Order: sequence, then structure tokens, then C-alpha cells
Amino acid sequence: MQATEDRVRAALHDDAYRYAYRRSLSTRLASEVALEAVEALDAGSPATRDPSGGIPLDGIPGRLPVLATAHAALERYLPPALPPRVQGVPDLQYALASLSPGERELLLLCHWDGLSAGEAARASQQEAGLLPVVEAACARLLFPEPASAEAFAAVLAAADPARAVTAEDLVFSTPDLPFAAAATDGFPADARTLPGTSGDSDPASPPGGGSAARNRRSQAMVGGSCLLTLAALALALVPRQAPSPAQETARLFALADVVAVVVQSRVEPTLVEGQIRILRRASVVQMVKGEAARDVLTLDMTGRSTLERPHTRDFFPPHQLLFLVRNADGHLAPIEGDGSVLTLVDRRSPEATTVTGDPVPLPDELREDLRALPVEELRLATSGEAPGSLDPDAIIGIRPPPGRDAQNLPAHQLGTFQGSAQDGEACVWFEFNSRAVLIRWPDGFSAYQRASSLRTGVGDPPDRRVLTVLNERGYPYVDEGRPTPFIRAVPTGERGMCGGQEFEVWDIAVAPGSTLLYY
Repeated sequence: MQATEDRVRAALHDDAYRYAYRRSLSTRLASEVALEAVEALDAGSPATRDPSGGIPLDGIPGRLPVLATAHAALERYLPPALPPRVQGVPDLQYALASLSPGERELLLLCHWDGLSAGEAARASQQEAGLLPVVEAACARLLFPEPASAEAFAAVLAAADPARAVTAEDLVFSTPDLPFAAAATDGFPADARTLPGTSGDSDPASPPGGGSAARNRRSQAMVGGSCLLTLAALALALVPRQAPSPAQETARLFALADVVAVVVQSRVEPTLVEGQIRILRRASVVQMVKGEAARDVLTLDMTGRSTLERPHTRDFFPPHQLLFLVRNADGHLAPIEGDGSVLTLVDRRSPEATTVTGDPVPLPDELREDLRALPVEELRLATSGEAPGSLDPDAIIGIRPPPGRDAQNLPAHQLGTFQGSAQDGEACVWFEFNSRAVLIRWPDGFSAYQRASSLRTGVGDPPDRRVLTVLNERGYPYVDEGRPTPFIRAVPTGERGMCGGQEFEVWDIAVAPGSTLLYY
């Protein structure tokens, strides 16, 4: 009887693992989510609500409670509106992104997680009769002509990220669970004895880089946890008066060998002298203190959370302000303790927060030294109104339905920004369906011209420059030539000139701190 129960729990763990991996492409997240889901089941307290927070799931047999727990755990890291990334099928990515979170969950629970239409509808708080409607809407974005439901299902099945999950992946994510022995029956002895869970996988490649690589990643995670525990104990045992936030930041500035503003970037497990270290290569925006490579810093993030950069709705992530010291290996690493990795949410003021969004006052001398904006900003025509202050009743434009993602529509539904710059000033117009309007921007917006590494045409000069509009916080809002859905704006009734052409003038409606870019 116990063996049967263990195998049932192993199967539920595997379902939760695949569910999380399909939506995150992270073996580490999938391991953590599956562990939490099964621990809740073992504790006799499975999730009592469906993944959308709606109807109770008490007493429902099968996998629904476990998948509901997995969904709730995953939401702490990934916003529900973020569509899963599918490799090599951009039209399918567009189609999934065009759905509301509930519609997408209904579709994927059926086609990827194997639930019936009724189960998926109950879990996603949708109507079961909505499934064929959602399937047909997605199919229209995938196929130039009407296609069968079977053809659409085949495309979805072929794009299922869990196809890359191996039995070995599932074994390595279960060593600390009570049923691990049952889950590993039939695997080699060395596979059963490897400790720990997998690290983040590269989204461009399937998980499963061999047992040795997994063992090294596991050691890095265990070592990181130990480092964090030791740091917490050291801080707890050293009595001192708590400084103000600005004083603490000033202390970090004094202690740091290097203080830099960097572009946020990925972390990668790397073998260094026989040990796995979590390294991050960050492009430098500004060196505020110290000497190091001026373009790219290699940072040792071992022992720190690899999820310090939370997923947000901002496609263009803000820069980070780092307080770094050199470790015994000569690598730069953030100073131990809170506050050594900050997010620079406003480049103009500047203003900073912790990675979780809590404001952090900066000492005056540091604020004065920060120069993260482009050197030569260009003036834009502005309305004098702050972002988000336009009268909602006056705003017009083609908008996606409520709950739909406006950034992932098919190409034929997108317009294009075009711009011109001369004598320290810039202007931008928007073209859509053979119509063009001149944009007037919110107060605080500006522009600059950056070098482009891409050539869009045979006649493009090698030193081609791209006009980029900056929002009121100094971060890129949109690039010249960028396709996007038709803008939401307020016609002013005026006319203006840009690039030698005359246009209607519209005040564009944008939310505070927003961006249309993703890189």
C-alpha cells in the first residue's frame, strides 16, 4: 500500500514539475514548485482553490489540487499575464499572448497538462464551452486559411516545452521527498544518489546537461544557501545601532571597491577551478567608483538569489546600482547584506529601490555622481501634462480587448513609429493603415540617438543611428522603426511639421514609468 501511495505522489510531483516547467522554462523553479505542491499534499492541506482563485477544489480527485498549488507557487515568480515562451514558433507565441490569462490557462491545461475540458474549465474558472472558441481564435493567428482542430492541436503539442523534460530531470528534483526511493526505481545507482535540485536552464536549450553538470549545479545551490545562512548569523551576532537607509547606503559606498550602474542581465552557472560559481556578465552604464573593465563586468553572484530580478510587466528593465568588492578569486561580488543590489527606478532624479520595490534614499554625494542618462538628449514637443493625466473619456485608438496583451499581436495588426532629429530637437510620428499622426509627448519625455548594430536595408549607412524616445524616468519608451499596436491618444485639433511633412497632432496616452520596448 505504501509503495502504491509513493508512486502516486511521485506521479503527482512529475505533473507539477512539468506544469511549472512549461510556464517558466526553469528547471530550478520547476523543482521548487513541484516540491511545494507535493509537500502540501503530504501535509494534508492541498490547495483549496483553483488556479484563478475561484471555486473550491476540496474533494476533487486526481491532479487538480496539486496543479492548483503549483500554479499558486509559480505566481510568486511569474505574473499570470506573462505567456509561456515557446521556442521557434513566433506565431504561436503571438496567439498565446493574445489570450487573457484565464483563456490561456484553459487552453494549456487541456493541450499541455492533459485535463479534460470540464476539469480545465473548472480549474481556470472559465466556461467549458469557451474552449473551442479559444482554439479557433488561436488557429486564425497561426494558419493563413481555416485549419482543423487536429492541426492546431498538433502545433500546440509539438511546441510543448515539457517534451524536453527527461526522466532524469524528474529524478533529480525528488531526492528530499519521502517517496524519492519509489520515484527513482529503475534508475542507475549514481542517479539515485545525486543530491540537490537543478539550476536554471538556458531557455534556448533543453534541460538535462548530464549527471555531472547537475551535481555541480546542486552543489552551487546548497553552497549558496549555506553562505546566506552564515551571513544572516553573522549579522545577528554583531550588535550595532541600526543606521538610517541613507547612512547604510553611504556605508556600502565607502566599503565598495567598485560602484557601478549596470544593465540587468542573466546569471549562469560556471565551473571555476573545479567549483560551480554563479557568474553574471553585466554591461556597464556608468562606473561611479573604482576601476574595472569599462564595458562588461563579470560578477560572482554565488550565494545570492538568482531571482533578484523579478519578472514584471516592464519589458525594458531598469538599471541596477551595485556596491561590489573583490573576493578571494579576484571576481567582483556584491557586498554581503541587504542594499548592495539596488534598482535605479528613475535615472533623472535619481531614485532607487530594493529589488523588491522598497524605496532606498541615496546620500547626496552619490546622487550627484550618478550620470546614467545619455550624454546628448534631444528635446521633444510635449503637452506639459504628466503621464497618465489625460482624460480617459477623451482617449481614442484601437485597443486590444480587456485582458489581452497589447505587445504580442500579429504583424498585420501593428503600426510603426518614425522619427526625425535636427539641431537638438526630435519629432516622432506614427503610421498605421496608411494614416500618420504626429505625436506630442507627456511632460519629462525626451529623446536621443543611439548607434544601431542592425542594418534594415541595403542602402543603410554603417554608422546608422536610431532615434529612441525616453520616458519621464529616463528609460527608453520606444525606438524609431518599432512596430506596436495602434497608439491610444487624444487628437488636439492642431497640425505640425516633422521630417518635412505636415501631420495631425495627437497627445499620446501613456502610463507613468511605462515602456513599449523589450530587448
